[in-house]
Amino acid sequence: MKEIAFSIPLSGVVRIDENQLIVTIDKVETIVTMAAVKGFSVGEGRTLFDVVLESARELVREKGSNRFSAAEVYHKALERYPKLKRNSFVGHVVASAPNHPSFKHFTARRDYLSYSEGGTYRLEEKYLEETPKNRLTGADRRYIHREAKQ
Repeated sequence: MKEIAFSIPLSGVVRIDENQLIVTIDKVETIVTMAAVKGFSVGEGRTLFDVVLESARELVREKGSNRFSAAEVYHKALERYPKLKRNSFVGHVVASAPNHPSFKHFTARRDYLSYSEGGTYRLEEKYLEETPKNRLTGADRRYIHREAKQ
């Protein structure tokens, strides 16, 4: 089979109605109906990074050890957020460990964890227990993000 590239100038109208996209070219009309997508939320003003930190703290408290895998943190988070997507969450775990080899691939980053060979993580000392002194605000999050880029 041989393909030949071409272009045809067309003019038409695109109308967007609540849950429909209607494209009309000449006298031909195509209707695309969009289904409502219910998203996953961890709560107003919270991010998956907050869930990573919260889950890691709970895990360290329960285990009595500051060594854990990404899977252990994910399963701890699932207890509270059963609709959590594994890949998204584990990506946030990696993006929370500045010394992880793949940390550089993430644009949003935190410094909550330290990565060890063999796939284990450790919660950084300053984040072990939440106190008013180490509770992050939106301004803190922006500062950490800027610092990680440098």
